[in-house]
Amino acid sequence: MKILVLSPFVPNPPNQGGKIRVFNLIKYLSHKNRVTLACLSFEKVDEFGPLRDYCEKIVCIKNTNHTSWNLFAFLLGKKPFNYLRYSSSKFRLALSELALGNAFDVVLVEMPMLWQYADILANYPLALDAHNVEYELINGLQKGCQNRIKKFLYGIEVKRFKKQEEFAWDNCNHCFTVSDQERKSVVNKIGDMDKVTTVPNGVDLEKFSFRPTAKRGQRILFLGGMDWAPNLDAAQFFLKDIFPLIRKMRPNAQVDFVGKDLWRIQDLVRHENILLHDNVPEVLPWFHEADLLAVPLRMGAGTRIKILESMASGLPVVTTSKGCEGTSVIDGCHLLVADTAQKFAEKICLLIQDESLAARLTKEARKLVEEDYSWEMSAEVIHKKLNSII
Repeated sequence: MKILVLSPFVPNPPNQGGKIRVFNLIKYLSHKNRVTLACLSFEKVDEFGPLRDYCEKIVCIKNTNHTSWNLFAFLLGKKPFNYLRYSSSKFRLALSELALGNAFDVVLVEMPMLWQYADILANYPLALDAHNVEYELINGLQKGCQNRIKKFLYGIEVKRFKKQEEFAWDNCNHCFTVSDQERKSVVNKIGDMDKVTTVPNGVDLEKFSFRPTAKRGQRILFLGGMDWAPNLDAAQFFLKDIFPLIRKMRPNAQVDFVGKDLWRIQDLVRHENILLHDNVPEVLPWFHEADLLAVPLRMGAGTRIKILESMASGLPVVTTSKGCEGTSVIDGCHLLVADTAQKFAEKICLLIQDESLAARLTKEARKLVEEDYSWEMSAEVIHKKLNSII
């Protein structure tokens, strides 16, 4: 098949959730198909890395929208902010040129904010890869927001984006979700079970090979960009409420924060055992240096790729019910789950202390990932569904 993939970002380097998913789906779809990538970027891009090997053609348009202009248009208009943020006349023109003739067999639209370009590609079968139920994510941000003005604006965004998102679900030829829970949300709205398929996030099993820590210590890894509100909230929760409890039980415990925009939590770093590592080129080495991964998420949507990658690598995980939402993990079998600061701290200290528990969890976690969460399997599901709608 000749597949056109639309992405709201350049999926390289694959260093955060959405980029990791799009990068790996393109990688494995390219084994059996001819892939063209059309994407937006907020920065000038000179290198596309391995994407050059996977794609016949890459069209990248710099997104020149400014936040202030988007906010102005949002306040005075009726479109959602996350629709305006990815609106580009240059991208629309580029897609119009790509769409000429019968250049493709099918189009895969990554994330609902790009459905605004579906009218240009109406002559082709269109599939939507949803990533999240976005309006539920925004709704979670609204509920957790303390600022009255922001809370009000989030409320407007929820209503507007819900309308656009549900329109995309209704009008695509097929919709992919990352979990059965989100598939249920889509099916309940559109009333067509056959039109929605769960394609879980996965792991590159060769890259994230099973290498459990030989000698265990007290080194905790927190992985995530602080430019994403759920990660920022989780980091604040960990630093304010969880880590002080850990230090009472384990005074020598250390936490490494690895991600981007870590300056946002700088004012909460009040101990020498809290270390910040901003914009690292590769996260894999950190999995092999740490003794456990902490994912204290309290909001968000979709599934957490970092948990799957940690499980594949042999690094035990402590997370919340929200953190492991949408996966088939079992508390006490594949990882540990705790939803209060006290319980979270206790579970971390238990893993630090009990080497046999850590060994058992990592063994079962790797087995689960191998059976259910490889990118190759996920791409194969998408390949078959795309072929069926042509």
